[in-house]
Amino acid sequence: MIAALQAIDKVTDVKAYKQAVFSGQRLRYVKKTAYFFNYKQDIDHNNPSKGWFKQQCVLSVAGKERPTVLHSEGYSLGSSNPAMNFNRLDSIREPQLVELLNANCLYVEHRYFGWSLPEGWTNRWNYLSAKQQSDDLHTIVTTIKQSGIISTSSKWLSTGGSKGGETTAYYAYHYPKDMDAYVPFAAPFLFSLSDTRPSTYMQQEGIIGDNMPKVKAAFRAFFSNKQLQQETAALLERNNPKVTNEYSGDELRYYLMKIMYDYHFDKMSLVPYNMWMPLVPKEGDSAEKFYQYIMANSETLLQTVESYGNYDGEQLSRIRKRLTRATTKAVRFDPYYVQSAKELGYLGTDLTWVEDLLTPEEIAALSASSCNPATYGVTYDGGTFIRQFLAGMKQSDCHIFFVYGMQDPWTGGRISEEYIGKNSLIHFITNGLHNDFIYNWNEYDRNLLLNWLKDRGF
Repeated sequence: MIAALQAIDKVTDVKAYKQAVFSGQRLRYVKKTAYFFNYKQDIDHNNPSKGWFKQQCVLSVAGKERPTVLHSEGYSLGSSNPAMNFNRLDSIREPQLVELLNANCLYVEHRYFGWSLPEGWTNRWNYLSAKQQSDDLHTIVTTIKQSGIISTSSKWLSTGGSKGGETTAYYAYHYPKDMDAYVPFAAPFLFSLSDTRPSTYMQQEGIIGDNMPKVKAAFRAFFSNKQLQQETAALLERNNPKVTNEYSGDELRYYLMKIMYDYHFDKMSLVPYNMWMPLVPKEGDSAEKFYQYIMANSETLLQTVESYGNYDGEQLSRIRKRLTRATTKAVRFDPYYVQSAKELGYLGTDLTWVEDLLTPEEIAALSASSCNPATYGVTYDGGTFIRQFLAGMKQSDCHIFFVYGMQDPWTGGRISEEYIGKNSLIHFITNGLHNDFIYNWNEYDRNLLLNWLKDRGF
């Protein structure tokens, strides 16, 4: 396999290693042989004379005749397990479709993330776009198909979750014939730099059973009580001085109210509500109780989820092992905000729950978009790309299965039925969250997807 990869034009730095994969129903740790390589990618697909950069890829192989899953990342390659707090190429969580289909898996890092840097460590973003990344995927997939490493008769499927799900959908839009099937999970498509549809969806009655009145009451109790806010802010300041040292007075109160809102959004997106619902305070509770609820964000809670397993010393050592050079820069998040500010849009805040309790100054502070194109020296396209994408999907004959979780606030930004082509399908998972955890679905939902794939030759 190493020799076969090395023989491919534009493939460099091939290395075999034992990949720490978080897979299956309990996201268990398993070891799989995988192959890391860099692909010499065009910086600008519209003008190859601009040169090339190294785009990081990983290939795990189940068999030459097996189907291949393209994991179309929206970010850098690395662990998606918050409990591990690593971002290494040897701690990748594979899509659960890989195990369900006993498939090969090709992981491709999104340009400008990790070490896949068209313009190096600069603040220039000239070639960061969904079209350029779709071109990246098309080029690499075409190369691998032509190499003979995978049988030419094998089926190909592209999938990803969240922004990776967006990447899958944009790839389907730009190259509808590259894959036999596309399965984006939890992919939002936002219409502005302050799209409130997801946060409006978050406030719908019934999204978390009959618990919404309890949550709403907690928000109203906190947002209506300035003394409670000040006492909770004091706890925040005491326990998180590095976070809060740039705020003072009302600014700190606004910050605290904002993170209460944002962390609640995160909890609903990523954590089963029965895990965090017991933390929801009620009117008259202490500042300490409100503080514990506010600061129990999704990452903190996910660290306690049993399904993320226990790891012995040898496993931890392997996970920590660095496949390539690594610095804190390798996990930078700026490209997400830049691409949002250029063409993908950003999340807005719907204050319906509490708006009547707030002053105009508080409303302005809490509803201001944190994605400002001027911060990054870019210009927003006004939603042009997203509208073109949706119109294109309506006309497309690609085979695409959109999956959304009913309990995930991001579902408010879902693609709607009016933009679905003749070979497309949207399905909502009753207990679904912002992930692709098919093993957590009920039998009907799981079989619906698997039978859809079977009809397409998988």
